[in-house]
Amino acid sequence: MNERAKEDWKRDTTPFDRVQSVMRTAYDPMSAATVAEHALTSEQTARKHLRSLVEHGYVAETASPDSKGTLYQRASDSLALEQARRILDETDTETLSTRVLEMREELREYADRFGANSPDEAVRAHADIDTETLLEWRTTRRNLAFAEVALALSGVEDATGAAEAL
Repeated sequence: MNERAKEDWKRDTTPFDRVQSVMRTAYDPMSAATVAEHALTSEQTARKHLRSLVEHGYVAETASPDSKGTLYQRASDSLALEQARRILDETDTETLSTRVLEMREELREYADRFGANSPDEAVRAHADIDTETLLEWRTTRRNLAFAEVALALSGVEDATGAAEAL
């Protein structure tokens, strides 16, 4: 990010917004100092906002491998909900239900083909499986999980909407 963009971002957003934005796009655990650097704020301010994000379930704390501090990463629950929302925004529930059934069938086919219930189990059993197939299997499992969360969320929204109509 160039200096002008940094200045604009800092002027147009709050430190909390910047910390949350950094965590939204972070794939690896980060220290408060690293978050602060990316969020253009002090470490103390970043730590304060990270604690708030932890309390609200958006961020998870984890121990540093060298045990010299706390690291922060995006909470898997918040990531799953965000992905589920995105799916619901882009897909109607009928299409999504059909796709869930298709993915479940794909997973059954992988299990039958490799004699294992998961990609990791297949690797441990030394199944003859290439890297690309392994990646596709894992991706299908992940996508199915997100799709099932989206369907569940859709059901909750439908029930809530019906209750509010009463």
